[in-house]
Amino acid sequence: MRPILAAAFVLTAAPSLAQDFPLTLDTKFGPVTIESAPERVATLDYNGADNLLALGIQPVAIRYWYGDWPETVWPWAEEALTATPTVIGSPIDIEAVAAAEPDVILALWSGITEEEFARLSLIAPVVAVPPGTGDFALPWEEQVRLAARALGRSADAEAAIAGIEEQIAGIVARNPGWQDHTANVAFYWGDRIGVYGPTDIRPQLLGRLGLRTPQAVAEAVPAGAFSADVSAERPDLIDADVVIWYTDQPAEALWSLPIRAGMRAAAEGREALADDMLAAAFSHASLLSLPYALDRLEPMIAAAIDGDPATAVSD
Repeated sequence: MRPILAAAFVLTAAPSLAQDFPLTLDTKFGPVTIESAPERVATLDYNGADNLLALGIQPVAIRYWYGDWPETVWPWAEEALTATPTVIGSPIDIEAVAAAEPDVILALWSGITEEEFARLSLIAPVVAVPPGTGDFALPWEEQVRLAARALGRSADAEAAIAGIEEQIAGIVARNPGWQDHTANVAFYWGDRIGVYGPTDIRPQLLGRLGLRTPQAVAEAVPAGAFSADVSAERPDLIDADVVIWYTDQPAEALWSLPIRAGMRAAAEGREALADDMLAAAFSHASLLSLPYALDRLEPMIAAAIDGDPATAVSD
């Protein structure tokens, strides 16, 4: 297994190739122009610190998501963080962002509103999602490419992306039997049971490994949403050739859910439980977290997809 810090993807601070500025990017809130290569970068993306650090950039402000870690970022990013950025929570503290004095504000996986975009734009250019794109619908590699383009770091980004693409290609080559099988990422959070739809970053990654989201799930997710709650009467919405569970409850509570009694995946040992570290790495889907997540997902999926309850599935 690779170490949690994906050091191979952390690049030096100097850009490897010049990029033309001024640069205008289309966003769902309108065009944004960046006059010169930014030096002070703020990110309001929940996973944005990872990608900046992987590109050798020390952000002046980062977004807190969850987890109780000394440096705010998760362990796979701790060694790469050498500065002390302003930590922005939710709701966004506009004054705290301004105090960090950024040259550009990245908001590609942030959920910012049009009003927040307008207020933040008084501080610095704000890079939001492209027109017609959902707030959390950008695949991991497109997040990286758009952020890197805004920073003049496209060549570095492509090098980092290529490393992870190579890891994904290796998993696909080793597991040709996964192709055209179905997979769901399901959650038991509080008192809610649900499943993530095909526009969510987690099923997107499984799709790259050859595992497709069932059509019934795609139809059940409301427009503009990335997940759907599932009632106890619909075990079929969670069922798939592989089911990866997220939960904030004890494992025993998950395995005792009545809905599992109607699931083929439960009867055939096709389920796996992501622990806190894997769930976070999978959910961040960043340049620093993906190598760790992919290393752990491969044996987990291989054990679950065989349909043999006797095969031990790690959790």
